[in-house]
Amino acid sequence: MTTQLLRTLLATTLLTLAACQPSTGNGGLAQGINQAQKGLQKASEEMENARQEIAQAQHKLDTENMSLGDSRPGLPKAEVTPAGELLVDGKPVAMTPAQKALGLAYRTQLQGVASDGIAIGMEGARLGIDAAAAALKGLMNGDGGQAAGKQTEAIARERIQPQVARLCARLPALLQAQQAWAAAQPEFRPYATMDQSDVDDCKDKGIVNL
Repeated sequence: MTTQLLRTLLATTLLTLAACQPSTGNGGLAQGINQAQKGLQKASEEMENARQEIAQAQHKLDTENMSLGDSRPGLPKAEVTPAGELLVDGKPVAMTPAQKALGLAYRTQLQGVASDGIAIGMEGARLGIDAAAAALKGLMNGDGGQAAGKQTEAIARERIQPQVARLCARLPALLQAQQAWAAAQPEFRPYATMDQSDVDDCKDKGIVNL
């Protein structure tokens, strides 16, 4: 849903940037500007759709069950409810108040990571549109949009990297919450697949693989 919209948006932006490359002759330049303008308009429309989808996704994070371990073959589907209750194959697992508190703590940490991930995706989409607009401006000013690439790279470091760092900083608390719940809830243990390597990969390489 949201992921597909962001992919579409970024693909449109890439097409826009491609249209902003230097062209030979006035005819090629005019055609490039025309294509870039159309691409930028399309990207802006997709951005608005993405905003709506992301608002819906954020609402679901707050109010709906969160799936666990969907990618693991052989395990029934598991979910954690907004109250911290564990569901396995659609059925509630017996839990003590202490176990529910641990489940809620884990969900809260997971929700924070997911929200940061959504924010990074949206910022990347915004950056793509900004890059397309800068390239179009450069093309119309006669520099072929070449300066926009360097400017976009600098802006990406300034705007995206701090958000990635903030997400990565959440992972130790998420791992701790997962381990605490897994230790107290045997039914959750098969779904507790995060380990220290996930924390290290995010910190050292910017890779989030949960």
